[in-house]
Amino acid sequence: MYELWDGITNNMIDTFETVSAADRTLSSSVQKHGLTVLSGLFLLFEDNEENVELIAEGEAMLVAIKRLAAEERAASHTPPANHRQVG
Repeated sequence: MYELWDGITNNMIDTFETVSAADRTLSSSVQKHGLTVLSGLFLLFEDNEENVELIAEGEAMLVAIKRLAAEERAASHTPPANHRQVG
């Protein structure tokens, strides 16, 4: 699970099942309010064993989230059975 935190108040703002969901929410906030909305925020990932990893802070979250969302989409994409890969 991905967790969005406010580093100034140490409050959790939101949680996301996928990094793509976090991407949509943060991108929408940046479009509405500008990059300054990310100031002081950070994104964590917590696995099923409660291990926590810092994904990124502030504006760096956008780059990290875009990369992770692309990886998430690639991992979930399975070519159709009649599709042959060339190469």
